[in-house]
Amino acid sequence: MPELPEVDTICWRLREGGHGEPPLVGRTLVSVDVDDDAVLRSGDVAAARGGQVVDVTRRAKWITIHVAPTPTTKRTTAKTASSATAQSTRQSTIRLLVHLVMTGDLHVVPAVPARFVRWRARLDDDAWLVFTDPRRFGHLDVTDDDAPFFAGLGVEPLSDDFAPALLAGARRGRRAVKTALLDQSLVVGLGNIWADESLHVAGLDPRRALADLDDHELVRLHGAIKATLQQAIAEAQTELVWRYGNTAAPSPFRVYDRGGEPCRGCATTLSSTKLAGRTTVWCPRCQPAR
Repeated sequence: MPELPEVDTICWRLREGGHGEPPLVGRTLVSVDVDDDAVLRSGDVAAARGGQVVDVTRRAKWITIHVAPTPTTKRTTAKTASSATAQSTRQSTIRLLVHLVMTGDLHVVPAVPARFVRWRARLDDDAWLVFTDPRRFGHLDVTDDDAPFFAGLGVEPLSDDFAPALLAGARRGRRAVKTALLDQSLVVGLGNIWADESLHVAGLDPRRALADLDDHELVRLHGAIKATLQQAIAEAQTELVWRYGNTAAPSPFRVYDRGGEPCRGCATTLSSTKLAGRTTVWCPRCQPAR
């Protein structure tokens, strides 16, 4: 499942252009059509037709395409979309809320692909915005108010609101620290990949109870989450595929999906188990039980 770095990279690609694709921001949606009725959960795509894309943002694992109902007099660009003016414009936009779930993806392409297209938008330069999803779990909501969709979500781990004190406040019960990191009402965007990777960087056994971590360990974990996500985003913006989607390349991960293989740091055989129904991998030496 795409997690924060992968979703953030798609937003960057659509907002500014990247990976060989032009930016979506500034383009007018001449048409918006649904190819698979199952993908549209709520709203009417007709509300976005004829509108101009003014920004693309991320909240948790959601992508929001902000569409001004009618084209603005002055053409919006990727640079102006990040300004205070664009922020004001976003408040009155139609929002295309996209969740990739497992295999969803968004691209600006010169022609519509032959397979897996679930919805599409023709742009004013005759290019296409296409949502592809081989497994058909991704979804689209069209709304002018995204607050109900984001209700109950936790803090963004790359924001100033994310602090060791937040983790300290969650030290109750006996849930494992890995399980706590997957809780989207605590901190958003982390999934199986980046929780495992962050815990390895922090040197913490994922099976330990969050309640048992001392303040120093929470500071370590907080720093590891931020550093791991920032590095992942920087690397993803230089690659043409999602890190976990490139099955032809050697695994780039420290521990994720590498159970039974040697730790890249100390050569100890990596252990694995199930936590919260998810395969969890760690190094018994680099991440001691205590």
